[in-house]
Amino acid sequence: MVGTKDAGARKWSKAPYEVDGGIGTKAHIGMIVMDNDQTLSHEARAMLTLPGVALYESRISTPGNTAASLSVDLLKDAFSGLDEALAQINSRRTSDVVALGCTSAAMIIGPQELQRRVQAVHPKAQVVDPFSGIVGALRSLNAKRIGYVSPYPRDVAEKMISAIEAEGFSVPAAAEFYKDGGVVRFDSPFISAESIKSSVRDLAAEDGVDTIIVSCTQMRAAAVIEPLEAETGKNIITSNQALCWQALRLAGYNESVKGWGKLFTL
Repeated sequence: MVGTKDAGARKWSKAPYEVDGGIGTKAHIGMIVMDNDQTLSHEARAMLTLPGVALYESRISTPGNTAASLSVDLLKDAFSGLDEALAQINSRRTSDVVALGCTSAAMIIGPQELQRRVQAVHPKAQVVDPFSGIVGALRSLNAKRIGYVSPYPRDVAEKMISAIEAEGFSVPAAAEFYKDGGVVRFDSPFISAESIKSSVRDLAAEDGVDTIIVSCTQMRAAAVIEPLEAETGKNIITSNQALCWQALRLAGYNESVKGWGKLFTL
């Protein structure tokens, strides 16, 4: 056998080692991402690559007919495989915070039910979802009049807008991404940065609007937040930004982070 001839003459020594807190010395974040989401993982890695912050991701299967139009009924089942996905986040160390992707599904199911389901698997973890993150961001930014844009069908968007208004905010202007012959549910991760910028600029021009929400974790909007805030003078909130910001704060990471808009500096 190759190599066995000199094995008896090989010198071995013991290498002492110490242990520290690992990667997540400041925050240990678990994240559940929908299996069809092409944006959240990329943007979360960009925003959460910080000293002492660990991010561990698990994917959850999209239930039902994946070719069906997005609807309230479809969203109710979006987290049907949550238990299995949670168990796969990290078997060595539990998360300080579990962040759940999918803004519209989280809004439909509700934060209390999502928290119950997460804590049945990770009892000590705090829980955040994009919709709860958006509401927390609106409060932290002292927002009052909101412009809202999303790739959702009108009934889903209206339900979310109503939920935002129920939290005490006004939404006088809204926009829906649309393209002749396009299916926005499937096109959403491919909507260009210029298209997102254009929609935000239009909403920012509406009278009295102080904050713009770009809703949906599929939207590639993180990179345009700071330039749009500088250009329009408005606060910009995106689903992925709000989710990551809230996850950091719940985990106890309270340092200001540059590059992702005013929210991350609070």
